[in-house]
Amino acid sequence: MLRSVTLASAAALGLASLSLAAPALAQSADTWTWTGPYVGVNIGYGGGGFQYPYSGTDAGGINPVAGRARQSSSGVLGGGQAGYNFQMPSGLVLGLETDIAAADIGGNASLYSTGSLGAQTAGDIDSRINYLGTVRGRFGKPMFDGRFMPYVTGGFAYGGVRNNAGPTCATCATSSGFATNIQTQIGWTAGVGAEYALDRHWSFKVEYLYVDLGSQDLTGPANTFNAPGISLYNASLREQTNANVVRAGLNFRF
Repeated sequence: MLRSVTLASAAALGLASLSLAAPALAQSADTWTWTGPYVGVNIGYGGGGFQYPYSGTDAGGINPVAGRARQSSSGVLGGGQAGYNFQMPSGLVLGLETDIAAADIGGNASLYSTGSLGAQTAGDIDSRINYLGTVRGRFGKPMFDGRFMPYVTGGFAYGGVRNNAGPTCATCATSSGFATNIQTQIGWTAGVGAEYALDRHWSFKVEYLYVDLGSQDLTGPANTFNAPGISLYNASLREQTNANVVRAGLNFRF
């Protein structure tokens, strides 16, 4: 009899424990949220292009010389990010994120003269993105128990762009007006991504960003290029920068 009472009491305690645990588990699932601050690291690959629209006139200032050179670029980048998410009662997530990464995305292109300038004048241009940063909004919709969140993102972008541009030819007498510089260029970015919560604190993400860093002028106040029998006046050379970035990241949420 005593053994029966003991078994019955144990069973009752077990059922009571399950009944208490079930609401706790349900509450844990119901209260899962993306709200809060986070920090993380990322690494990825960037590829895109630099464009160089140029123009000028011949020695007489009459015949125009113009064109556009293009070159593809590629390289790696890696850095860190920090942000804050707010999950609305509807389940949608609004966030703000800033990131910065060291980068080595670049390439080399050559310009060749056209028209009355002849074929002996050329320009070599090497451009490279040394660092890249963004400040972006994020808009996501959690799925699959709320732990998987696809999102769209967009906002402000900035980057350090190094350019080394100059005319080259075997018979050049003098040259001026072309630049070697490192300048922070600003622009915009937009993209998509997805993030998955591994547990309460850790999450993994992948994202794609298109980045447009605008343009800068590579010609100085002299704006001339002189060689025996060849002169380019009113010279203008600009550099335009864009990149496609694919990267993965790991976030720690507080």
